[in-house]
Amino acid sequence: MRRRLFSLLLLAVVVVSSASAGTSPLQKRRLEVVSAVPASEAYHADHGTYAGMSVAKLRRAYDRSLKSIVVRKATRSRYCIESTLKPFVHYDGPGGPARRGRCGTRGAIVPRPASPPSAQPTTAEQRLRAAVPAIEAYSSDHDGYGGMTIAGLRAYDAGIVAITIVRASRDTYCIESGTGSEMFHKDGPGESSAPGPCPAA
Repeated sequence: MRRRLFSLLLLAVVVVSSASAGTSPLQKRRLEVVSAVPASEAYHADHGTYAGMSVAKLRRAYDRSLKSIVVRKATRSRYCIESTLKPFVHYDGPGGPARRGRCGTRGAIVPRPASPPSAQPTTAEQRLRAAVPAIEAYSSDHDGYGGMTIAGLRAYDAGIVAITIVRASRDTYCIESGTGSEMFHKDGPGESSAPGPCPAA
């Protein structure tokens, strides 16, 4: 069930990427590497590590649409995804940002292009998963999750709705969505979403 819900979110990500197909080659490469972030975080949530992660495994279990990328590095706590087409772009995860060049180089940051809003997620768990790319983008730009607000996240994704930030520090955060028996929370960045409210810090 969790992976089926995740696939629905990724479908929305693919729609956004397709809508941005008219962007420059550099932005296309950025979209290709960044589109693998949700799948990479889901892999970490399922395995407790990024070690062993490969594009083949991400495609098989989480997102069949991933293309033109390769996992150059995957350790317990870090990974790097690189485009296989020029101009090369890479993403140092989990915090990013996307940069020009190959993994291991410190090229110029490739800015995010404007993109149309995606379809609204319909369940608490989907809303939490849909917020992850914006949260990671915020962390990349602000050197951590500290000071994160809903208004700040909407600067990255205007479609974020019906979630609450319970806590946010430099290295971790916890968000909630839903009420009663329908409530889910996510202890980020490593944990997957789970039923109930955020646990006490």
